[in-house]
Amino acid sequence: MAVANTSEQLKKFEEYITLYKDDVYRVALYFTKNKDDAEDLTQDAFIRAYTFFHRFRNDTNFKAWILKIMRNIYITQVKKKRPTTEHNDEQLVSSEISKNTENQVLDAMRTKEVQQAINKLPDEFREVIILCELEGHSYEDIAGIVGIPVGTVRSRLHRGRMILKERLLHKV
Repeated sequence: MAVANTSEQLKKFEEYITLYKDDVYRVALYFTKNKDDAEDLTQDAFIRAYTFFHRFRNDTNFKAWILKIMRNIYITQVKKKRPTTEHNDEQLVSSEISKNTENQVLDAMRTKEVQQAINKLPDEFREVIILCELEGHSYEDIAGIVGIPVGTVRSRLHRGRMILKERLLHKV
């Protein structure tokens, strides 16, 4: 098992933990919806990141890298627990909504009602909404974290926002 082996690497890794542990935990909590599971997932992600820290390039985004690791661990755990159904991204129906309506929905993002609606979204929409709207990642970072093309990120964000809008307007 390869690990970061110099004191300089260890110091840098500890700095990253200090900077990003709360962010990773917050996203893990959105994914797992359980504090204990989120803590375990966060710890697993940092252990895996430490194991492969020698592969991390300093010119890349550590937060995006650790979130991708965390997401991959989460997906592996979910697949072990239950069978999943895959959604074909090309089947997503795209429709236009006014920017004003979209902004109104996004402005309310931090309310309890909206958080509950986000938690009920299908995983592929929920994760991009969380990463973009709640964590502030760029489409490119999300594409890297989730492992999908930028166009798919846009499509999932749009579809996820439409589902949220519909559910919030009808309080479903």
